[in-house]
Amino acid sequence: MAEREMLTGLDGALLAEAFPWKYRPSSAEGSEAVAHLLTPRQWTERFLVRVEDETISIPARLHFASADLPLPPSDSAWRFARALQTRSNDGFQRQRAARDLMDSLEPWCAPFIVALLGEYVVQILDDIDTALTPQKIETLGQFIAQNEVYWQTTKHRVTSYWNVYHRSASDSAFATKMGSGFSTSL
Repeated sequence: MAEREMLTGLDGALLAEAFPWKYRPSSAEGSEAVAHLLTPRQWTERFLVRVEDETISIPARLHFASADLPLPPSDSAWRFARALQTRSNDGFQRQRAARDLMDSLEPWCAPFIVALLGEYVVQILDDIDTALTPQKIETLGQFIAQNEVYWQTTKHRVTSYWNVYHRSASDSAFATKMGSGFSTSL
């Protein structure tokens, strides 16, 4: 489901394609703020998913020169910028951004959280697990139902990463959650 084109000139308009149209202009403002934080030479692929009956295009990875958003958390554009920061090459930045999105999970946030599930950072998975509520599980489940192929790919990534990096720690929260209830509850 990934768009195979490599992108080098990421700007706010291109980043705004990661959000459904109905969230403009806030998503465009957040995307523009993020575009100014990126390193000058930027290579990334994008993956396509469906959100609220619209196909969106999310960057696979973003390389930031700075993580300092010029937007306050009270600005409606801030959450959109934080969603894009979940695609950062810095795992700590991804983790902080994921925590912010999980505080109030909306349907447009779901692909950013599910993408993080497919990565190998156990601490981020633990944070997501801790923040889950029945309502948030329902939001993620609705996204997964619209993106079954993407969800299958994500589950394969999780299994592969777990097998390579975490098999020996089978009693970890990651192994417990990904091997049992979490994967079936979504």
